[in-house]
Order: sequence, then C-alpha cells, then structure tokens
Amino acid sequence: MLDPTCGSGAFLFAALNILEPLYTACLEGMRGFLSDLERSEQDRSPTALSDFREVLRQVERHPSERYFILKSIVLNNLYGVDIMDEAVEICKLRLFLKLVAQLANFDQIEPLPDIDFNIRAGNTLVGLTSLDAVRQAMTITPEGQYRAMDSQTTETLKRIEENADIASAAFKQFRLQQTTHGGEVTTADKTNLRQRLETLGGELDRYLAAEYGTDAASTVAYDDWRASHQPFHWFTEFYDVMRNGGFNVIIGNPPYVEYSKVRKEYRIIGFSTERCGNIYANVLEQCHNIMRKRGRLGMIVQLPYSCTHRMKPIQDIGLSQSRMAWLSHFDDRPAKLFDGLQHIRATIVIYEKAASEGLSIAYSTAYNRWRSEARNDLFYSLKFNAVPSDVEVPPGTIPKIGPGPDVSVLRRITSFSSILKHGIQSSGQGVMYFHNAPHYWVRAMDFAPYFWNERDGEQISSQVKTSKFAFKHDAAAAIAALNSSLFYWWFLLLSDCRHLNLREILSFPLGLDEMRRATKERLAHLTDMLMVSFKQNSQRKETRYKTTGNVIYDEFRPKQSKPIIDEIDRVLAGHYGFTDEELDFIINYDIKYRMGLKT
Repeated sequence: MLDPTCGSGAFLFAALNILEPLYTACLEGMRGFLSDLERSEQDRSPTALSDFREVLRQVERHPSERYFILKSIVLNNLYGVDIMDEAVEICKLRLFLKLVAQLANFDQIEPLPDIDFNIRAGNTLVGLTSLDAVRQAMTITPEGQYRAMDSQTTETLKRIEENADIASAAFKQFRLQQTTHGGEVTTADKTNLRQRLETLGGELDRYLAAEYGTDAASTVAYDDWRASHQPFHWFTEFYDVMRNGGFNVIIGNPPYVEYSKVRKEYRIIGFSTERCGNIYANVLEQCHNIMRKRGRLGMIVQLPYSCTHRMKPIQDIGLSQSRMAWLSHFDDRPAKLFDGLQHIRATIVIYEKAASEGLSIAYSTAYNRWRSEARNDLFYSLKFNAVPSDVEVPPGTIPKIGPGPDVSVLRRITSFSSILKHGIQSSGQGVMYFHNAPHYWVRAMDFAPYFWNERDGEQISSQVKTSKFAFKHDAAAAIAALNSSLFYWWFLLLSDCRHLNLREILSFPLGLDEMRRATKERLAHLTDMLMVSFKQNSQRKETRYKTTGNVIYDEFRPKQSKPIIDEIDRVLAGHYGFTDEELDFIINYDIKYRMGLKT
C-alpha cells in the first residue's frame, strides 16, 4: 500500500488502523483452524498448517501481540514517498509513536522497526519506473538523440537488473531480520543495503539526466540537476514490488499545485498529462504506471478533475486503464471535506485497474452538500449511479449523476440542439448579461447590473460577461433558460460549480431552432417579469478594495423570485416533454441549500 505524496503520513497512519483488525482476524482464524485440526480424528500430514504454526510461534515470542501486528503492517504493507525530507521524518516518527504507545511497561520494549527503506524521500514524478524505462533512458545520447541498442548496452542492462535483484534480496533479508529472525538489524546490514541502492540509483540518474538534456560528464550541471529534480527510481527503490507488477493499493491527497509554479525548480518528461497543468494530474498518471493490474487507487483531488477540458488527458487514462471507476463530488459550503482547512471543492476518485484493455464502467455521485453535523454519516450516505456513455456531453466532463431522474432528464434535453448551433453571435439585436461566478443561483439579465468603482467610475463589472443573439426573442428565451433551475442543474452537473463559462452556456441544449414561437413568447414575457423582480429585490452594496478603492454595486437575490423561475421551468418542461416527476425534480433541485432552509 503506497502513498506517493505521503507528507506527514496521515493516509498511511489511517491505513495502519484499517489493516490492524484484518491482521487480528487472520491470527484468530489461524488459531481456529489449528484448534479444529487438533480436535479432528481424520488422518493428516504432520506438516499440515505448518505455515500457520510458524506465524503463531512468532507472535508468542513477542510480549505484545498488538505491537507485533502493527510492526508487521508497517514493515510489510506500508510505503510512502515525499519530496520533502522533513515530511518523511515526521511520517516515520508518527508510525514509531503508534508502535511505542502499545507497550504497557518497560519489560515489553522491543527494537523499533527500521522503515527507512519503506518511507523514502524523492520526487515521485522524476525517475524510472521499469526495466523498459531504463532501456529507453540508456539509448539517449547527451545530445538528446536516440541510438540503437548494442551488445554493450544490452550487457549493462542485464547487469543493472542483476544488481537490482541482489539489492532486492538484501532488502528482503533486512526486513525478515526485523520480523522473523529476532528483530534487530546491524549497522553493517543497513549500510550494505543503502550502498547497493545508492550505486544503482546513481547509475540510473546518469541515464535519466541524458533524457533531460543534462550531460553527466559536466559535474556542476549534473549535480545541480540532481539537487533540483531529486530523482526517485521506482524500479530500484521498490524493485520487488515493481517486478511483481506494482502496488496493490495507492492512496493519498496529491498536492494541488500548478505545474507552472514548480517548473522553475524541476521539469517532468514523458507525461501525457503535462498539459493538464496541475501536479495532481501528473501524480495520478504516475500512479497508473506503478499500480498492478486489478490494483485499486483512491485519491482526493480538486473538483475540476471531473469537469474541465484541460483534465481530459488524466480522465482518459483513468477510464481507459480501469475496469471500474467511482467518483464522488463535494462542495465546500456549508461544510467542507477538509474541516478546518481552506475551502476546496473536491472529487474523490477510486479506480480498479483493468487486467487488460477494455471498456471501463464509471459510477458517479451528485454534487454533495452537507452541514457539519452530518459529517460522520457523509460517506455512508453516498449513492453512486452509472454514468451513461451514450449521452453527448462537453469533452472533459464526467457528469455528476445523482439518484432519481438525473439520467432521464439528461437524455431528454440532449436530444435538442445546443445554444452554440443556433444562438450566440458576434453581433445581434439581443444582448444577455450573466454573472460568471454563481453560487446557489445563476444570474442572467437583459440589462447591465450597476457597478462603480473609485478608480474607473461606472462600468460593467469584470465578473459580468456579455453575449449577443441575432434576435431579441432568442436572447430573452436564453436569459429565461439560464435563470431556470434546469440550467442550474446543468451547471452543477457539468462544471467546476464555481465558474460559469461559455462552455456550459454554449453546450446547453436549449433547442432554439426547434422551439415553438408561443414558447419563446412565453419565456420572453417571464424574462420581463423576472427582470422587474430582480430590480425590486436588489440591494445596493458598498465595499472597498485596495486596488480600486470604494466599490458600489447592485446585489441581486434570485431566491426572492423563485415563483417566476418555477414558471420558467414549467414552460421549459413542456418544451422538452418532461414527466411530472422530472419537473418536480428540477423545481425542487437542491432547494434546501438554495433557499437557505435549515431542515
């Protein structure tokens, strides 16, 4: 079990607590099988269940069974990597303290396990993961050109693999010495293993440096590259794991850092997710590289993972390489997933890696909002729903499908043409203004909301965007639709739930070219009513910013206009052919939080 960006070890610590009762149950099961065997009168081999007997003999040699269990888990199951040396030391200390806490008195003190080779410092994104990656690196010249494999390169590759085998055997012996053979390791044992790994790592560093265009013969440039990139070679550091196909389980919370911010420190190469622009996407791609078939991955990432075009490369990797995928989505208000920390809209992605190429089945939840008192029951209440693969949605989107009529409503409306095909123009008679940062309401208007600042005077706010339609009645229909609960549902279904972009507007299947004239006229009339209501319920606010000085603007309260919005949804329901159940679902969608209800 691996956390590839382990930090101070919170996820590994949680994994330790989850694995402990499983180990305990296994030991109890072994005792039960042996007890049944002793009572049985059937003929049996003298070596029957000898492996169970050996494990239980090891347990008996320890004064604290729980200490033995936790120590075995830490040594045999938990692995972590982090780019910060300080974080790695804190992680190891945290696990040590958990072990020490199990000792009731002085007589129970045992040697603490040495986990320096389980919890490692290095850059998860820079390094060689397999023998094939080593082979590729060895065929790169200092000028960045590929050259063919020759007999000398083949022999070198064979020697590297043999040395990795030897280092792996030394690591196994190092671990067995701490568990099976007495619990103590000598300084010489550890030095020998470290030297083998450092020698292998140093050789691989030189090959990898060539891929980065750094000549290992240039001492200063090479040393600078190693210091900035901190290469970590999964192929050698965890050789036995990688040789057996990779990690069974990978968990964590990768850093949400734009690649542009770290590019001055180090570069990544060979990642198809580089254009995603955020480190967490690169971490997920690396996880797929080092995870075994039928392995599981669980990561907490930012919500845009599932709903922005730039994240399409990592979505494609996840869905194409997985047999099953589960995605759950969480708002940061009223309560947030990371309690006590910054506001982060999050998606938890869980994948089961496919044994072979095949069609992945994806399941998703709705966009979850909850209050802090519901935190303990949050994950138990999640409802996953199959994501329809036959419904066209904008590229880079995995819909946040909830229970109930979500899928049927999606199927009905996507049979109509989008606004893009018959709507927004570069010029036209109809103008629509919309606020690009909705919260619980989308605000679209046929007038420019009042906005004034001390520096620039009266103008259109930078958060208000403008779109034009060829005809006024089309603009009025679109304004009505954007204010509808139906469009709000569409917005939460497909977007990052923070920014209203033209992507969501242009892709909305309003079907203007298919809409009856009477429907457009009714929507235009409701738009007029809604604009009057907006103005009547608006409030002029004043605030101050460092950059622009005093700011005065109109704040609108759409929830005061909910009856008019409901009528817009009824008209749209007739246009799309909704059932009564589907209309009721839309009108009452997320109503508790949108209307500020406490129950």
